[in-house]
Amino acid sequence: MSIDFRVRPPIPSYKTAEFYNNIEDVTQRAARFGMHISPCARTFSMEDLIAEMDSCHVSQAVVPIRKGCGGNNEDLLDLFERWPGRFIGLVGIAPLMGMDQALEELERYVISGPCAGIALEPAFDPERWKVDDEGVFPLYERCQDAGVPVVFTYGGIFTPGLEYYTPLAMDKVAGTFPKMRIALSHGGWPFVTEVCEIAFNRGNVYIAPDMYMLNAPGSGDYITAANGLLYDRMIFASAAPIISMADAERHCRSCGVREDRLPFLMEENARRFLGL
Repeated sequence: MSIDFRVRPPIPSYKTAEFYNNIEDVTQRAARFGMHISPCARTFSMEDLIAEMDSCHVSQAVVPIRKGCGGNNEDLLDLFERWPGRFIGLVGIAPLMGMDQALEELERYVISGPCAGIALEPAFDPERWKVDDEGVFPLYERCQDAGVPVVFTYGGIFTPGLEYYTPLAMDKVAGTFPKMRIALSHGGWPFVTEVCEIAFNRGNVYIAPDMYMLNAPGSGDYITAANGLLYDRMIFASAAPIISMADAERHCRSCGVREDRLPFLMEENARRFLGL
């Protein structure tokens, strides 16, 4: 069994998101990684997503709500009710929309609610920001104090500028808040070596490369990290529906990660990070 750390289900608020609304683009994007899209990308069907999870033995999917893609945190509550135990929610928070609102959402959905952590997207929020902006530090401080895991979308192809993903900024945050558990979706790509150094030096940082572990430049370094230096901090994710769970799982099990390290990559590290 495995946990998929980055899945965007066909929930109502994602109906117009680009990963469900531009199939031609998503298909060619997946092909560049040598992969296919999830069936639910074409059908917008939760039943198709659940069937895909079952077919490749994904016991649970971690769902980040992406405010910049129109995501609504209330959709997580519906997922929990309709498919109990199958989804783990990360509440989408856009801190520059107001710190009072950010802290209220953190309290309502995570600290006093059913979600496991928060999802932050500095480069894709309605108002962009940088992770070492001290105006965001009250949110980090509350997460650290409450033991709330924080997942950043950090890295990737589509970005308004690499300045939003600089390793030095993330290193500053990880060092300033050493008890705040941090995971980097998209793995900090293309700064692969630098991010691996940060994760090794700062024991509170985990790396979830998702599609960038699948035939991307630098993917071999993620595999090397999963086999040794960071075997206990690398996390499997597909980025479904852009990459199908089946393709991502098959690749991660056959890409060269040692058999004795696979349980850490595919499930155990995610559980430890999320406090499950």
